[in-house]
Amino acid sequence: MCVFTCDARFIVGTMIGYDQLQNLVLKDAIERVYMNNQVELVPLGLYIIRGDNVAVISGDIDENVLQKQEKEGLSSSAQVIKPVIQFTL
Repeated sequence: MCVFTCDARFIVGTMIGYDQLQNLVLKDAIERVYMNNQVELVPLGLYIIRGDNVAVISGDIDENVLQKQEKEGLSSSAQVIKPVIQFTL
C-alpha cells in the first residue's frame, strides 16, 4: 500500500496493522523521495505512521510503474506534492 503523509512523504509498504485513530503499521516500508527528476529509495523497515499525519492511503499499487520510475527517472512534467497544513483552534 502507498501512504501520502501530511508532510509530503510517500511511503510504500505492507500494512500489518491499524487502529480506530488511523495509526498505521507498515512492514518492509520504503520512503520514495522524488527529487531532481530521480527517485531515491530510503528503507524504513517496520514503520508506524500516526493517524493525524496520514493524508491519503492507496491500497492498489502497480509495482511495474514503480520499477519503471526507478530505472528511467521521472518525466519533466512531474510536479512536487505540496505539504498539507493543519490549523488547530
